[in-house]
Amino acid sequence: SMQIRSGSRSSAPCPRAFVRFIKVIAGHGTGLLHFWMILASAIRQVRGLGDNKFEVVTSLRTFIFRAEREGERQEWMETLQTATRPPACGSQKRSGTLPHASSTNKRGLLELRGYKGRVLVSLAGSKVRLLELTAANIRDLDRRGFEINTPFKNFCFTAESEREKQEWIEAVKESIAETLYDYEVAEKIWFKEANRSCADCRAPQPEWASVNLGVVICKKCAGQHRSLGPSISKVRSLKLDSSVWSNELVELFLEVGNKNANSFWAANLPLEEDLYREASAEQRATFIRRKYRERKYTTHHGPLYLLLCVKALCAAVVSSDVLQTMALVFSGADVMCATGDPTYSTPYLLAQRAGQKLQMEFLHQNKLCAFPRLDQWSENACLPEASIFMDGFLYISSSSTKATLDRRGRDDMARRWCTLEGGFLSYYESERSPSAIGRVDATEVISLAVNHTETMTGAGAVFTVELYLQTERLLIFGAETQETQHDWIQALTKCFIPPKVEGLVRKESELIGRLHYKEGHDLYYWRMGWFMLEGSSLHFSSGEEEGEEEVLQLKQLQELSKHFSPPIQVLLMVACGRTVYIHGFNKMDFTVWHSAIKLAAGTDGNALGDQQLTKNGVPIIVDSCIAFVTQYGLCQEGVYQRPGNPGRVSHLLEEFTHDARNVKLREKEHQLQDVTDTLKSFLSQAEDALLTKELYPYWVSALDEKSERQRVKKYSAFIESLPKINRSTLEALLQHLYRIQQCSHLNRMPSEKLASVFSSCLFQTRGQTTQEISVVHDLISNYITLFSVSLKCSCGVFFSFLMCCLSFVPGSRDYNLDFCLLNNIKKCRCLHTILLYLK
Repeated sequence: SMQIRSGSRSSAPCPRAFVRFIKVIAGHGTGLLHFWMILASAIRQVRGLGDNKFEVVTSLRTFIFRAEREGERQEWMETLQTATRPPACGSQKRSGTLPHASSTNKRGLLELRGYKGRVLVSLAGSKVRLLELTAANIRDLDRRGFEINTPFKNFCFTAESEREKQEWIEAVKESIAETLYDYEVAEKIWFKEANRSCADCRAPQPEWASVNLGVVICKKCAGQHRSLGPSISKVRSLKLDSSVWSNELVELFLEVGNKNANSFWAANLPLEEDLYREASAEQRATFIRRKYRERKYTTHHGPLYLLLCVKALCAAVVSSDVLQTMALVFSGADVMCATGDPTYSTPYLLAQRAGQKLQMEFLHQNKLCAFPRLDQWSENACLPEASIFMDGFLYISSSSTKATLDRRGRDDMARRWCTLEGGFLSYYESERSPSAIGRVDATEVISLAVNHTETMTGAGAVFTVELYLQTERLLIFGAETQETQHDWIQALTKCFIPPKVEGLVRKESELIGRLHYKEGHDLYYWRMGWFMLEGSSLHFSSGEEEGEEEVLQLKQLQELSKHFSPPIQVLLMVACGRTVYIHGFNKMDFTVWHSAIKLAAGTDGNALGDQQLTKNGVPIIVDSCIAFVTQYGLCQEGVYQRPGNPGRVSHLLEEFTHDARNVKLREKEHQLQDVTDTLKSFLSQAEDALLTKELYPYWVSALDEKSERQRVKKYSAFIESLPKINRSTLEALLQHLYRIQQCSHLNRMPSEKLASVFSSCLFQTRGQTTQEISVVHDLISNYITLFSVSLKCSCGVFFSFLMCCLSFVPGSRDYNLDFCLLNNIKKCRCLHTILLYLK
């Protein structure tokens, strides 16, 4: 039988607002598993029956109840009849002990699975039909359905339309979140009148805040603030993130307030561009981007003010004027700048010394934020071209964390209809879907990675593109052809790359984006620049002048290292006497650039061009081996003829292949024979012969010339036709062998023997032929002529020879010459002087 277990009843007349429903529980001990709710306004009639029963008649059905006693039945009937009458008195004020009024209220008719017809569902705060949403979650189902999962039971609902379903889902999600709300922080922040409305659209009772910008914002604006990225706006909830809200942070918001903050951010806001509460998501996004990222509505100061920003910041942080500090930081003053004081080296330490807790809190919240100087800002840098439009099918990854720089396959990509319009990349379930299932603001893209090879997915082979956003999100899409991929890249890059650096976007670009950097002449200030990785070349530009572009050859880096410089990670690159530091906008962004640069700067094949190189374009393995032999083996008898240990040679080759830049050859750790065999093995195993297999018949045919002068002339022409890296490597090797044969009276290695050793390496032939040996002999003997070595360079060669003679001539006098004398001999660069000295 049905029995009334709970409800609202009172002998005194009561306002209707307090008698909203009757809760009916069927069965015994079933808790929330079986219950019904009858809205008081839906009751048409309440009448008594026999046997202590009474019935409640509604438009959908009639409920029959039975009480324990006749008196109890009468009491219930009177209470229900009172509840259905219009209220006899005005609304009473809510008691202070009642919970806060909820901003999430929704009522409507829904179909409830397991019940016939539709049921009226009322959502008030954290309860649906008295269903507690604590520890509950909601799941979107197919078509118009959704499911609420509670610890007791799952409830499946179907709405009348897709739009109504989404409204219900959002409302229930908010209600679930409300079960975790803590109003203490919100009430403190709202104590200041300016904080009771949104700083952007003036919506009442804003429940979110940007803790570094110092503004209190509503839920809708908070979503757009998140898209700015944590480097510009760090969004936190007043009700959920209670652990974030220290006493100092609350005091900071009471000190600043939305009114004072807007005196900076909206100082020059035109009335026609102001944001209103009913604005669309696109209008809201545009306004917030212009207000905070572009700082369009702030007061722009002259260049002198900007130059004095750092000095002014150091003076401001020791005072109580937080607003002045805020204006300086948001105008581009670096919160981590050097103060010039070795003990209190940052503005934060200055504020700490002065006991300015609010200044310390503000600087702490902005230590990772990036506000470029207003004089460096280019409005065109982030404004998309309104005319750009593209649409078509792409494959979109459902994962937002797994990058594909490792080029492995993916099985989480689905075919979606995509559009690029107004600077937004939107993707839909199909081309007929009315609403997008995802959207990316192209101006939020900080890096774009391109995979020029096919990536295998569950949908087949596609050419993928990765979009890294300021919010540390990753969107991966793929195209069926490289042409389609290139078209989308061209359109997307026009939306976030300034026109002045559009030249960086090329068909073979692998990674494009913006980074913070500093270099050579100015290592004190970070600047924003645009970077593009193409093969092993890193192109970059500050974007200040059109066509300005600089290039780092990553294979020729002398140093590549990662450093942690709190609070950021920094990548150091040194090449040809030039030093460049870079860091990203977030951890994910930095990681992808670091991985790509490290990969491009490393050894990635057996070809000469795939090796790590010196500043002269010679593989480091060749240069290191030559330097070691020159230092320790120039006058060793039988150098290059004595075999090394195969195991040690193989290990040394592996070390050079892994990271040649960090291999250091030392006399006590490495044997001369192992190093010489390593050099010969490398040349033999390279992808192509140093003299190239293609030119083999030409080299050999040159021997038909009886005149050495004519042969040398042909050799010179062949050398000029070699690839640049082959030419520079051959020059370095022949110079080395020329020095060896110059000391042949000591090392017993004349050019004939050297030619016999190296001919099979340079031509990559299995055996040695007389013709190959003759060609290599000619090359060694005529090194000076073939490479047009100047007298200055010749003196350097003979100086090495001189050192060898001075050190190893048996029975000679003591040649520990004064350093200055040797230095003067070298400086004179005069062959005649050296020959006279030898004589």
